[in-house]
Amino acid sequence: MTAPAWLEVLAETSDACRTHGREDLAQRLRRRQDRPPGGTRVAVLGFPKQGKGYLVNAVLNAPVCPVGDAATPAVPIEVAYAAEPGATLVGRADERIPVEIEKLTGEVGARPAGSLRRVEVGVPRDLLSAGLVLIDTPAIGDPRSPRTAAALDVLADADAVILVSDAAAPLDQAELALAHHIRTWCPHVVIALTKIDVSAGWRTVAEQNRTALSSAGIDSPVLPVSATVRFAAAKGGDQDLNVRSGFPELLSWIATQVSRPAESTAALLAAVSVRAAAAELVETLRARAEAAGQEAGVDQTTLLQRSQRRADELRRRNSRWQNLLSDEIADLQSDAEYDLRERTRKIVETIDETFDRGDPVKVWDEFGPWLDSTLAEAVETTYTFAAERAEWIAQAVAVSFGAQYDLPELALIDSGVDQIAEVRQPRIERFKIGQKAFTGLRGSYGGVLMFGLVTGLAGLPLINPVSIGAGVAFAAKTISDEGGMRLQRRQAVAKMTAQRHVDDVFLRFSKECRDAIRHVQRRLRDHFTELADGLADELTREREMIIAGSAERERRSASLRREIDRLAGLHKRAGELGMLANRAPKELPA
Repeated sequence: MTAPAWLEVLAETSDACRTHGREDLAQRLRRRQDRPPGGTRVAVLGFPKQGKGYLVNAVLNAPVCPVGDAATPAVPIEVAYAAEPGATLVGRADERIPVEIEKLTGEVGARPAGSLRRVEVGVPRDLLSAGLVLIDTPAIGDPRSPRTAAALDVLADADAVILVSDAAAPLDQAELALAHHIRTWCPHVVIALTKIDVSAGWRTVAEQNRTALSSAGIDSPVLPVSATVRFAAAKGGDQDLNVRSGFPELLSWIATQVSRPAESTAALLAAVSVRAAAAELVETLRARAEAAGQEAGVDQTTLLQRSQRRADELRRRNSRWQNLLSDEIADLQSDAEYDLRERTRKIVETIDETFDRGDPVKVWDEFGPWLDSTLAEAVETTYTFAAERAEWIAQAVAVSFGAQYDLPELALIDSGVDQIAEVRQPRIERFKIGQKAFTGLRGSYGGVLMFGLVTGLAGLPLINPVSIGAGVAFAAKTISDEGGMRLQRRQAVAKMTAQRHVDDVFLRFSKECRDAIRHVQRRLRDHFTELADGLADELTREREMIIAGSAERERRSASLRREIDRLAGLHKRAGELGMLANRAPKELPA
């Protein structure tokens, strides 16, 4: 088979992937198409703590990959042949930073996450001299992890894969799923059963793995190996121990991959990639076709009836939320006014108690600031109550509307208490000394005259000690009575002034609170009315589309079926090309 044959199928499948929104599949096929000829790339994949790094180091008999508790990089490590040992960090912008192999782990760990694309390591090993590249991938874990994505991304240009699994337990469902995914995109896969030196039942596990792979339809050999035994054999030059490590069979499998003809390998990998991409794309299109077929299979009358039921339900919801909004807003206005009235009533009671016991002249300087702060606190508390209740009403109306939407910004926040005028001190009449003296003289006159006349009958003069004492007593009583009456007048004036101020604050802020609540009502009404109108318009357009779109749905469904048939043809052609690629080069068509 010549290159243009499989390149044509590859390019056609890649175009189909891009057309149907699967750029990820198109990118994989493009990497197969653009890969330069020559060399064999063998990727080593596996879950954490399976011994991938140990296996790569044992294959090469060189400590090129971090192992154990070392900080393994989150990017692939590509090991290729080089006359002198060395390593290079390849950044996202393809910048290349040479580092010493001994400092590789520290240099990688010092780099910011996501700044590297891969690590390239060169070592002088005959195994690599024929163009072999061993790729140690990050451990596969969470499907959303960048490490997992980086590991699976290696499959796009890998010629063969070694899937590493610990001999302590058989392959689990996650490992079988990974093996199936790898086998779908890469035809040459081997399962390396590691750590057999510390797993007494590894033979049983190996047979269980072969059975599980066969049952899953995965044609991959299982090769038990031990990196520890391999290193011990290399250190002592013990060939028998090396055979017991299992690595000769793994090296033989790797040599087989390296010896495959480059052209037939490229064709086979392209065919496998096309089949995998076509299969995934066909599944996507079949789901769309089934949905389109189900939609097209419903007659127009049924769709119109369904749309009419939704319209009726929308009207019922509109009636529910409008009634709920009207009732709750009316309750809120009443409750907010009552709350403010109750708070101001208690303030008025405190005013009465204060001036019933105290003289405004003495207590006003302390009373005035208290009244201002108490009124501000009462107004602020009422506004806070109204704001919280308004938020609750908005949530309740949204639930009644039948869906979760973004609520509008409610403006019931600023109470404006900083604009409350200070209570003015009333004009308080003071009982001065001169007034007291005049009042005393007026009262003493009556006492002196009355008792002077009475004592005059006894022959005493008008002005005598008894009449003078009576005058003094009458003067004191008159002054006391006048002071009490003046105090009562002062208290009455202070009460009236304070109560009038409280009433003014109540009238002003009760109106402003009602206005703010009505503003909330309008905001919610307009917001949900707009949403309801939008849904009504959407239902109207839906009915129009139902009436006019039946033929379009059928055309789209037929187009999807034709595209599925075309992709099935590409899948079949790729299978035929893959079979040809597996033959000897001389049997391939010119």
